[in-house]
Amino acid sequence: MSFQNAETQVRWYRHPLRMALLAVIMLSAIALFVKPSKATIGVISKADLYGNWQATYVGFTGCGQASGLVDISLNGTGMGTATLQSHGQCGDVTGPQTFNIISLNSNGSGTAGLTCGTGCGWTFAIQVAPDRSSFNMVDVTDPGNFLEGTAIHQ
Repeated sequence: MSFQNAETQVRWYRHPLRMALLAVIMLSAIALFVKPSKATIGVISKADLYGNWQATYVGFTGCGQASGLVDISLNGTGMGTATLQSHGQCGDVTGPQTFNIISLNSNGSGTAGLTCGTGCGWTFAIQVAPDRSSFNMVDVTDPGNFLEGTAIHQ
């Protein structure tokens, strides 16, 4: 084997080694900056939603644009009381209401109902976060109502 042949072989080996080293460094850097999820794995139940929540919503109701703030207190069966503060084209609503988890699948999807006064109520499709810290909600069933929002576990 000549010296030139040996040098060519060494260069050929060094290039993949450099690429592998660069890949290891990049993967290490990514691992250092990725924030691990705190989400828990498992079945989500109504009992997981026990406690106080604060929800906000915005959108269009049967009588116009509205936004609202809802303080919710849920028991272990998903039944709850709510204090609603709503501002909209139909006027302002403040006072006690009900908020109930109607159904909840093990993956956190389900439905919830919120009353908004005499003869007024909305049915929301909900999705609970895996860590049970929040859920989103959107009214996709009630004609003339187009509301969406988020609830945060306090």
